[in-house]
Amino acid sequence: MAMPVEVEPVPQAWPRPPFTVDTLFELPDTGLRYEVLEGALVVVPPPEPAHNLAADRLRERLMSYLAVEVEAITNAAVRLPSGDGPVPDLLVTTGDPAEHPRGFPADLVHTVIEVVSPSNASDDRVKKAALYAGAGIPCYWRVELRSWREHFGPVPAIVVRLLGDDGEWHTTLHPAGETHRLPVVVDRTPTIVPIEIDPAVLLGRRR
Repeated sequence: MAMPVEVEPVPQAWPRPPFTVDTLFELPDTGLRYEVLEGALVVVPPPEPAHNLAADRLRERLMSYLAVEVEAITNAAVRLPSGDGPVPDLLVTTGDPAEHPRGFPADLVHTVIEVVSPSNASDDRVKKAALYAGAGIPCYWRVELRSWREHFGPVPAIVVRLLGDDGEWHTTLHPAGETHRLPVVVDRTPTIVPIEIDPAVLLGRRR
C-alpha cells in the first residue's frame, strides 16, 4: 500500500518592479496590506482599533446621506492614471464593485477619506494628498485622531480639502466639540452633499 506523500506548496513568486496598482492583486496572501505610492510598494501596518472604529462610524454616517447609486466602500484600491494604487480607508464612488474587482478608476472616485495612523501620517498628509489631487479626485478628507503640528486643539478633527469652482484647492479644519456641515462630492458634476457631523462621535461612546 502506497504511503501518502506530503507535497510542499510552491511559494508564490514575489512581484518585481515596476510596481503598479495591478501588483496589489498579484501579491501572496501574507495577512498584510499594501499600497503602491509613487511607484513604490508600501506595507500598511495593521491599524489600531480606534482607527477602525472611526472609519466604520464614518461610513455609517455617510451611507445615511448617500443616494442608492452612490457607495461608500472601505479599503478598496484606486487606480490612478500614473499606475499607482493607494488604498484609502474609505472612498465614495458611483462605480459598480462587480465591474471593478481590481480597484476603481480615479474618475469614478469622487471623495477619498484617510484616517491617519502614526506610522504613515506623512503619507496621508502629504503624499496621498498630492496623488489624489493630481488624479483629479475633487474631495479629500483626512481624519486626525491625535493632535499634530498644525492643531493642538480638540480631536478627532477632520481636515477637508475641496476643489472649488475657481479651480483652487480650499482646505478647512473641523475639530471635535461642535457639529459641522462637511462637503462630500458624490459624482463628477460635481454634486456636493453636505454631511452634518461632530467628529467627536467617531471615537466617543455610543448613545
